[in-house]
Amino acid sequence: MTMITVGKEDFAGQTSPCTIVDLERRRVRLDREKLLENGIFGLEHMDPRARTFILLRSQIMNGFYAEGGRVLVVTSTQAGNGKTFVTANLACALSLIQPTVLIDLDLRRPTMATRFGLTVSAGVDDYLLGDCEWEDVGQKVAGLDLTLYPVREPRQDSSTLLSLDRLAGAMTAIRAMPYQPLCIIDTPPALVLDDVMLIARKGDGIVMVIEEGRTTSGELKEAMRLLGAPRIVGTVLNKSITSGSRRYDYDYYEPA
Repeated sequence: MTMITVGKEDFAGQTSPCTIVDLERRRVRLDREKLLENGIFGLEHMDPRARTFILLRSQIMNGFYAEGGRVLVVTSTQAGNGKTFVTANLACALSLIQPTVLIDLDLRRPTMATRFGLTVSAGVDDYLLGDCEWEDVGQKVAGLDLTLYPVREPRQDSSTLLSLDRLAGAMTAIRAMPYQPLCIIDTPPALVLDDVMLIARKGDGIVMVIEEGRTTSGELKEAMRLLGAPRIVGTVLNKSITSGSRRYDYDYYEPA
């Protein structure tokens, strides 16, 4: 298991594979200035804040992806640890060198659509409800190898939706894509809902985001027990702001 350290976030059924033609119909352009305002700088490879995610990208590509992993679940122990911040920036950094799919499965508190400035007519929630097909949800970002699957509106019955066979169908569609994308999934916190356990069963590995000074060792151990420690392929330490300056370290830690 690898640990990488990042700066703290700036802001408090079966289906057929999605085709290139389908995605072309929903090609979207992102406002880079708005992304920066929303704490997403993973596309800015010259931005010093992006270096951490570039290094994390290399770790994932050389390890998880090279060993056959295609679906990576990102979670945390509690809300507010910065998991969505890490997920969004990691997906953006990956998309600069690798076809990447980013899925919002934090159904009760979805934020991807807002962070990326998306208009959502059909969301992951609609697909899980059976109101549309998987290929109706994806939004391909113009000029990038990044496809976004947002949620249209919050769902309080998230556990029920995630228990349906349609989630497995979505994962089958992702794995069947001919260009072999790396799929990053933003999920709810592990100790708040059982949603992440339902999602993790469909993934190939888990990245745990912990927050310096807030996540306790007891919380981390409990999350690892619930999810299965061997399935956790890496841990990201989201660091606090100290001495009035943001810290964006990128050291690696290999546990004994």
